[in-house]
Amino acid sequence: MFWTFFISFLLIITTSSSHIDINDENKPIIEALNTNVTVTSGHKAILICTFDSTNNDLSLSSSHQLIWIRQNYESNNADSLLAHNQDLLISDYRLIVQRTDTFYSLTITDVNIDDEGIYACEVNTQPPQKAFVHLYVQAQLESKALVHPEF
Repeated sequence: MFWTFFISFLLIITTSSSHIDINDENKPIIEALNTNVTVTSGHKAILICTFDSTNNDLSLSSSHQLIWIRQNYESNNADSLLAHNQDLLISDYRLIVQRTDTFYSLTITDVNIDDEGIYACEVNTQPPQKAFVHLYVQAQLESKALVHPEF
């Protein structure tokens, strides 16, 4: 019993050590570059999460997995899983996902009002960490030429 507890304790310490900085405070591994992104309908939105540059465990060759999620707060709808690493998991020609050693991005081209909401990038650390980006979409103002009556 004691050994089971002791080994479990050691596992917790070693798996959480990559999330603790020198001051023993929790330090996020992944963060949103901009937590609020505002775009005009019809334009491109780029949602970016960045990695802690001092953490070499999140390189492309690592075992860490990344996902993009679209949060849904309606009671009868589940969150939408959009991408896993560099693979899109839904059929939407407007989405592009990219992963490098320092960032993970989701690009939405031809944004419309239905795209507005909260997006999350998540890394499978123990415990999993998420960074949130709120996408705001403004209606596109139609430019109308002024017609001057001729006298």
